[in-house]
Amino acid sequence: MLHPFTPKEQTQGYLELLDILKQMLRSITKFDEFSLQPNSGAQGEYAGLSTITAYHKSQGQGHRNICLIPQSAHGTNPASAVMCGMKVVVVKSDESGNVDLVDLKAKAEEHKDKLGALMITYPSTHGVYEPTVIEACKIIHKNGGQVYMDGANMNAQVGWTSPAFLGADVCHLNMHKTFCIPHGGGGPGMGPIGVKAHLAPYLPLNSYYDKSTYLMKE
Repeated sequence: MLHPFTPKEQTQGYLELLDILKQMLRSITKFDEFSLQPNSGAQGEYAGLSTITAYHKSQGQGHRNICLIPQSAHGTNPASAVMCGMKVVVVKSDESGNVDLVDLKAKAEEHKDKLGALMITYPSTHGVYEPTVIEACKIIHKNGGQVYMDGANMNAQVGWTSPAFLGADVCHLNMHKTFCIPHGGGGPGMGPIGVKAHLAPYLPLNSYYDKSTYLMKE
């Protein structure tokens, strides 16, 4: 594994591979930009919510700290939101275990002045393509929030749809699940986040590898 401050002239092959990976992930997810810094899905959640928070602050909306999270969400979702300084408001599930759209709309409208984000998993944690996901994203956007999609089950989307098409603003990918990279037993974890263009300026960036010098010129 390379030291993060290895001289750029010694890392061109690696940087080219990372650039190709980003291009592939953009094509699959339809997002505009990616950060490969997060080393796990949980780190991706934190990085994604931090990106959303930074975006709101840039718009003079730093008070938007309410994060709506369905009852069915993975346990890391509320933990990540709290670590980012957000207040979690739980959204009910309906009798089938899906996100209760009526309750989601009510909570979004109730907190519209402070709504920061919705964290939603698609397909859901119980393996269902919830048909209301696009409507859920529209509700959040209408009330001033951003949509964070937990990409734990992204492998079920590949070839069928994409997070950006569904309305998500940011999504992490569990590379060991979707693309079968080594994981565990000392293998590298990786949870890159993809974002739409308006969030791209707020992605985490190592200034040592500034975008303007990402690859050396000939």
